[in-house]
Amino acid sequence: MESIDDALRYPMEDDDWTMTVLIGGVLSLLVFLLVPAILVYGYLVQAVRERADGATQPPGFEDWGELFVDGLKAWVIGIVYMLVPLVVFGVTVGGSLFAMATGTRAGAGAGLAGLFGGLAISFVLSLVFGYVATAAIIHFACTGEFGAGFDFGTLRKLVMSPEYATPWLVSIALFIAANVVVNLLNVVPFIGSLIAVILSPFATFYVLVVATDLWAGGYNAALDERDEPESVGTATV
Repeated sequence: MESIDDALRYPMEDDDWTMTVLIGGVLSLLVFLLVPAILVYGYLVQAVRERADGATQPPGFEDWGELFVDGLKAWVIGIVYMLVPLVVFGVTVGGSLFAMATGTRAGAGAGLAGLFGGLAISFVLSLVFGYVATAAIIHFACTGEFGAGFDFGTLRKLVMSPEYATPWLVSIALFIAANVVVNLLNVVPFIGSLIAVILSPFATFYVLVVATDLWAGGYNAALDERDEPESVGTATV
């Protein structure tokens, strides 16, 4: 894996990186509208694909139609993988709230225990399936084939590879660090909180571009043999 310093500088390799981060940040701020979220997914796909192919700088926002199509495919892949933790969360938390609503002491105790247990299980499942979902989206991005997101043979090799796992863990640590740094502004009443809310999506998008660099490198390292021809024995005369 390349150095963290190089990865952190990667978004700035593009001469128009400030405009890219500005657009990406605005879209990230509006992800609740879904279409902006799909466009961010599309950018992720394009950035990973180009970096894995050897690009030395991240792409800009140009072909919006292609971004939307790729983003929609990536979003569907992610949703499919996250169905399991979502269902578990709905069943366990919903059942617990129902038990607590009975009004009995036994129901309240069982419901409270189930609630915390359900939240813990859902959290663990979200991490596991989120890890696999990211790998699936990256594999789709690098191959350009929607079905690659469900190529379980290749995905198993990818997610079990330390060459991929390490960059993924580093990217998660960077997302957490960026969130912590931005939230430090909350110590300043009102103004600090307002700045934190505005700054957060831009910081998150910047780290996302850094993550595409890390993920593409990890993908290539984990599956480097995909570009190598099979060895062919030579006959001796």
